[in-house]
Amino acid sequence: MSYPKPLSEKTIKRLYREAKLSEEAQVFLHTLFLACANLYGAIEMRSVWGIYLKLEDAPKLRRKDLLTFSSIVRREVQPYYVYEIEELYSDESHSEMNRHIIHRDLIGFGYGKFYLLDTLLEERGDRPYYVPEDLLTFAEPQSSKEKTDLLSFLSKLKATSRACVPKYGPAIPNDHRGKKLSDFSFLNANERFELEWLKKRPAAQAAFLDSVSGTEAEKIVRIYTRENSCGSSNINEAVEYIFDELNECGVELTEAQFKTLTERIIAYHNNCRLWCLGGAKPDELIREHGAPTAISFGPGLQKAFADGTMDKEELCKQIRELGLKVLE
Repeated sequence: MSYPKPLSEKTIKRLYREAKLSEEAQVFLHTLFLACANLYGAIEMRSVWGIYLKLEDAPKLRRKDLLTFSSIVRREVQPYYVYEIEELYSDESHSEMNRHIIHRDLIGFGYGKFYLLDTLLEERGDRPYYVPEDLLTFAEPQSSKEKTDLLSFLSKLKATSRACVPKYGPAIPNDHRGKKLSDFSFLNANERFELEWLKKRPAAQAAFLDSVSGTEAEKIVRIYTRENSCGSSNINEAVEYIFDELNECGVELTEAQFKTLTERIIAYHNNCRLWCLGGAKPDELIREHGAPTAISFGPGLQKAFADGTMDKEELCKQIRELGLKVLE
């Protein structure tokens, strides 16, 4: 079952009039839905209703109003979708309370269309949703200092190698050699393959290009943020993803740069409101349950040790200085 196409603005206005939803209610619900999409990634209507009941100074609404609004707004163009449960899972029966708000970043293309969504829902499990007092401000979230610091550091790195070497496949000339990551855009081998695969689907190709747009530094932070928020990469995999991407686009990190980069990734990770944690920050859970104590190296870093790109003993020393054990 495919997602429905948007309706005209005139038709949308008529539907709101027929639903007898006031302008105040419409503005509030648009803000609430966008805030939920940004803070939680994906959330079903029954939980949105529960969150609404906890909000102070909210306009008085019936559950019916929430459900009616959700059925109309899904025919608008928003930064999120509102999916019926049977559109996500064909074996499920229709239920308005199981209707889901889903951030657009979670919906992909082709066979992997719902991969990130499924990853998020599986990782989050039955964790409760974090409900901040300023929930509605998440409709326009502000960038954190930790995110700005990470982006700033990446932006200043330069691509100095002569070739871009992917994990798999042939190397290609480094056309942006000598440039900072804030001065060029780059598609890695997987992204170039995806772009070629989508060439017969112009709309999907345009959406994909939008998802990897911007400078290389911006793309790295955006993709890391999305993957990490879904729970599809832990802190080890996050370091490895960024290291692999930098290596492929021609950046050769010094040990000092690697240490600083690791510190900034950890700081950003610990202060993100992650979808897989129901909108909570890892730092908040660390204070409540204790901090992780160990880190291990994935295949990308193991390869870097083997070919001499990185000094394993020096990196282990740096990680231990961060208060973590290294699992061999």
